[in-house]
Amino acid sequence: MLATAQPQGADLLERVLGAATARAREVLGGSVSLHRCHDIELRAELDDVVFEASCVSRSDDGLVIAVFASGRDAAGCDCMVAAGRFTFSTFTRPSASIATRLAQWNPGTR
Repeated sequence: MLATAQPQGADLLERVLGAATARAREVLGGSVSLHRCHDIELRAELDDVVFEASCVSRSDDGLVIAVFASGRDAAGCDCMVAAGRFTFSTFTRPSASIATRLAQWNPGTR
């Protein structure tokens, strides 16, 4: 998708991800890392876009943020410009798979 994206599409993608990252930092703290992009939809680029980012869930796997971007088209109608769902983590502790492998290599750490 990105290989054929128009420059404004890449800008919109960056702005959606920026809104999600900012919300994740508010909840998790300053240092966050994008763990997974579950879904993203980019439509039309509009001049005045409003971004809404909300926490959908939080678990040991990370924090899921949903982002919606909306604006008004040339006819004055409200429309969705973009939407996405992302998981962020802080990497403050190793994942279960890493912890399991470490315990296998060093059985005394269990």
